[in-house]
Amino acid sequence: MDDHRQRVREQFGATAEGYVASPTHAAGDDLAQLVAWAEGGPAKRALDVATGGGHTALALAPHYGRVIAGDLTPRMLDRARAFIGARGGANVALACADAEALPFRDAAFDAVACRIAPHHFGDPARFVREAARVLRPGGIFLLEDSVIPDDPAAGAFLNRAEVLRDPTHVRSLAAAEWRDLAAAAGLTVEATRLFPKTHPFDDWLARARTPEPRRAELTALFRDAPPAARAALAIAVAPDGRVRSYTDQKILLKARKGEC
Repeated sequence: MDDHRQRVREQFGATAEGYVASPTHAAGDDLAQLVAWAEGGPAKRALDVATGGGHTALALAPHYGRVIAGDLTPRMLDRARAFIGARGGANVALACADAEALPFRDAAFDAVACRIAPHHFGDPARFVREAARVLRPGGIFLLEDSVIPDDPAAGAFLNRAEVLRDPTHVRSLAAAEWRDLAAAAGLTVEATRLFPKTHPFDDWLARARTPEPRRAELTALFRDAPPAARAALAIAVAPDGRVRSYTDQKILLKARKGEC
């Protein structure tokens, strides 16, 4: 296992409980839209890549005969197993799985989902190719992830902030990059939507257990953000200089593997 994957395991092993409890991951119009795009059935199988707390796998479970919830981090899988089991997800199985080297045979699934995780992947193109590989012909790929603003300076600002908060963040892509990666993997994009997500600043830092020196650096970064970043991310700062929140965009993408 390379150094980045080991850091991911350590980071998310330490913060697993926070992600299970996170309202951003547990619900929202974005999750409802992803489920609305699902094309389930009692004989169909779905895979949720980088399941985290298990919220997406649990949301898909009523629509598929079998759901596999995969994650790289054993402790996260333990927390997801407890969360899903307590809510009756009897048709969900857990698996240790690397998003960039999925341990499943070709054409094993009718749907592959991945929600609010790929910005931690070292090679998102490889991940999309792996998702396409394990999809059966006609199967669907359902993606959600943070995307950077169109303004290059604002995009660089957001990625810098994310790395300061959590060094396992690699890069949030632009929406167009996700469409290009899907096409390059042989998937046909059928629909995309953007959803705003507002992040209360203190909760955002607490979920990642960002240490105090970096919290202070991030507070100064957001408080003194350049106009382009302040506007694109709707950064809210209190009169006393406390950062209240910021808002980013999540892309939801539905793509299909060809029948041939």
